[in-house]
Amino acid sequence: MFEIFYKLILDFLKATWVLSAEMAPYLLLGFIIGGMLYAFLPSGLIAKYMGGESIASITRASLVGIPLPLCSCGVLPVAQTARQSGAGRGPTLSFLITTPVTGVDSILATYALMGWLFTLVRIMVSFVIGIFAGIVSRFVPGQSQALEPLYCDSCEMTKPAEGLWLKSQKAFLYAFSELPESLAGSVLVGLLIGGAIAVFISPEIVNKYIGTGFLGIIVSVLVAIPLYVCATGSIPIASAMIFSGFSPGAGLAFLIAGPATNAVAVTTVKKILGTKSLIIYLVMIFIGAVGFGKLFDWLLPDSAHLIKTIHIHGQEGLSWFHQICAIFLVGLLLTHKITSWVSSLKSRKEMTMEAENKIIFKVPDMSCEHCKKAISQELLKNHSIKSFAIDPNKKLVMVSGEQELNPETIIKDLEKIGYKATQIEKE
Repeated sequence: MFEIFYKLILDFLKATWVLSAEMAPYLLLGFIIGGMLYAFLPSGLIAKYMGGESIASITRASLVGIPLPLCSCGVLPVAQTARQSGAGRGPTLSFLITTPVTGVDSILATYALMGWLFTLVRIMVSFVIGIFAGIVSRFVPGQSQALEPLYCDSCEMTKPAEGLWLKSQKAFLYAFSELPESLAGSVLVGLLIGGAIAVFISPEIVNKYIGTGFLGIIVSVLVAIPLYVCATGSIPIASAMIFSGFSPGAGLAFLIAGPATNAVAVTTVKKILGTKSLIIYLVMIFIGAVGFGKLFDWLLPDSAHLIKTIHIHGQEGLSWFHQICAIFLVGLLLTHKITSWVSSLKSRKEMTMEAENKIIFKVPDMSCEHCKKAISQELLKNHSIKSFAIDPNKKLVMVSGEQELNPETIIKDLEKIGYKATQIEKE
């Protein structure tokens, strides 16, 4: 019994490592390209090409979203910024769907694990779903809450220019600090789930209880929607699903539905664009994922063979370059994740300490480090706050400060950036 268990653990670790090594070079390259896009893309450029409700602006919004390495949480402040800068409702909706499903990091990682065919199909499907959602929104009247404009002409004119050196530093920090930090949990969990699927779910189980047809696609979408997973973290899971017997269409559906949805995205889309746009957002993702998954299986029934060939080839031997990249990638992600855990423990300790005028809020939509960073930046703007602590795991925010500290003002500030907060304690 012990020998069987020991062998399963070794097979699981080996499968997880193979997935990591196959993805690592492409994912690291994606981080670098993502940092360059973040640092060198002029502020307000996205909003400039997303104004109005025309099909052209909707198409541009989807095109702009394809290379941006933003997860379903990271895309939200960008979308709100674009909306505040004058972006239309339809283009913003298209941007919200297309962006988290792709990104240069996930495009390269998809190619590494699943080949060029699957990569091109994934890009095309996310692009088409984004455009259709934007077009549908043109024919559905809706009123979203007015957002305070972000830019004015005088601010843009007096904004200090950043030189090449400062932009390079900004790109480096985003590529190897902010971006890996926001993706660390999703990618690590995705790799572990992918390794587990490859070892513990055999093709015989899939064929017997689920099958490779339409039911497998429905199951993958229903699993993907509640699962918080980024575009990159979803790739090893989808790859392992196909290798274990699911159809390529089921894998494609998982790659579309998983990254595009989570609780924070749902509440923020409602905040930025209104209830009707939220319904369009969810319906188009579900129908698009299921429909294109089925179409993919119908048009390319033998495509699973290509993906399995890539996977098996990776297991035959990994080059020293892939091994080094995997060590660096896993080390980078673990460092950020451990740092996040330590920060969370520190925040919990700070919340139990006595503080002057302490107020604690429940923020149910807070789910990741990006959420924590966005909330931190907003709280720093309030000069009445002397200190604060944030615990994403318990979804709590504690602030302390001056006598005139107003909890209603803090609640409104958090709602402004898409997080609904409720006061639960005041001392």
